[in-house]
Amino acid sequence: MKLNDVQHLLPEMAQLIATLIGLPKALRLIEAWGGTTFPISKNKRRDGQIRYEALAEVVGVDAADIMTRHFGGEVLAIPRCAAALREVRDRMIREEFDCITAHLSASHTVTQLAIKFQMTERNVWMILKKSNDSNVNSQIRLDFS
Repeated sequence: MKLNDVQHLLPEMAQLIATLIGLPKALRLIEAWGGTTFPISKNKRRDGQIRYEALAEVVGVDAADIMTRHFGGEVLAIPRCAAALREVRDRMIREEFDCITAHLSASHTVTQLAIKFQMTERNVWMILKKSNDSNVNSQIRLDFS
């Protein structure tokens, strides 16, 4: 299971960052500072050098250089990417459920997954009823029965 499978769920800014510095480094940035703003320095003054060093610590020097060239002087809103990360988690739950139920009962497996992913059993069951998200907007089903 890879985030590449749900890259279409990433916000536009996250996709741009991933294009510039690569998806693994973009994920490190999102994990560290997702949901916040970060002023990308031009790395000329002492304050800017401190920000640059903080950025380089998270994404590495090469990626920090690329981001400085592209976004230098801007305040970057780093997205949380909640929809994509949630979909990755849900796919992991469905994959693990399929593997574990080969040896254990479904109810026991759901209990184990609820503990592992720190959620209720009810939420695990709801995730298992859904299929992998292939589109940002789910289609509305009308039931006229």
